[in-house]
Amino acid sequence: MTVRRGSCLCGARAYEIEGDPGAVWICHCSLCRKATGANGIAILIVPHDRFRWVRGEDHGETFVLRESYTMTRCRTCGTPLPAETDEKNVYVTAGTLDDPLGEGIRTHLFCASRADWDRDTHDVRYFDERSVPVDPAR
Repeated sequence: MTVRRGSCLCGARAYEIEGDPGAVWICHCSLCRKATGANGIAILIVPHDRFRWVRGEDHGETFVLRESYTMTRCRTCGTPLPAETDEKNVYVTAGTLDDPLGEGIRTHLFCASRADWDRDTHDVRYFDERSVPVDPAR
């Protein structure tokens, strides 16, 4: 059986997922945008029995933002980490995977809440590494 590993930025917390977690879900709700400071959050939905902490299980800080919304972060580096508040599933932050997933984005949620800037302009640029300094007005 395939095992995929993941961890926070500093490595204090690490986990494993048994089996294929499937494709990525992106949530664009205003809570996820605010909690991440980005256009949303990318997650994998994994049944509890296929998820386990291998290091630092007690090294997280959970913030209860609303009764139905929590965000757990590493106490050292602040990386958003898997949410275990659901009885059935763990919501794994896809960006914390250390191993390749081999899947793409399957679902976008709360698209009506998507930020107005969350789109590519007609002249969008892509870089394989850090870009060279450019005029920000361009």
